[in-house]
Amino acid sequence: MANKTRRCTFCKDYFPADGGIVLPAGFFCSFDHAAEYAKKKQDKLKEKRRKQQKKTDKTKRDSLKTVRDLMPEAQAAFNKYIRARDYGLPCISCGATPKQKVGGTVDAGHYRSRGSAGHLRFNVWNCHSQCVLCNRYQSGNVVDYRINLIKKIGVERVETLENDNDPRKFSVEYLRRVKRIFNKRARIVLKRK
Repeated sequence: MANKTRRCTFCKDYFPADGGIVLPAGFFCSFDHAAEYAKKKQDKLKEKRRKQQKKTDKTKRDSLKTVRDLMPEAQAAFNKYIRARDYGLPCISCGATPKQKVGGTVDAGHYRSRGSAGHLRFNVWNCHSQCVLCNRYQSGNVVDYRINLIKKIGVERVETLENDNDPRKFSVEYLRRVKRIFNKRARIVLKRK
């Protein structure tokens, strides 16, 4: 009669069928391998539970966010989209073409600032790529911005922006939607480039 062998579940080596350890989890050539296998299974289970708990915690945290918490996240997503949309284009104010890099040489500059016209903060006509010098140090360089904005989107739209003074309140649902939409648009635009 030929010697029967079994394969160890842990190390995948063959061993005599009459030796080793038989457990519900499988066959093992030694007690150490059975213990290691059990430890690995337990670690995987702990990791799976940890990931599930992390996902649950994130969902709970997201559901508790207020307008004040979501506004910067939605604004960051919108600005990311504007920088992606206008990638490689010159500054709307001065016409300089700074090389875009992480850390910021190009901003998403608003024609009507978020402070004076917060209701236009997510308007794509109101925001274009602008060099850091114009946006941060020259207060938006508004005169040149307006001249080039008229060339870009037309005088009717510029006048519409300038005359839009109806205040708006942003809800939590709206800000979540803005964040989701503009993050998706930014990914699509960046894939094309």
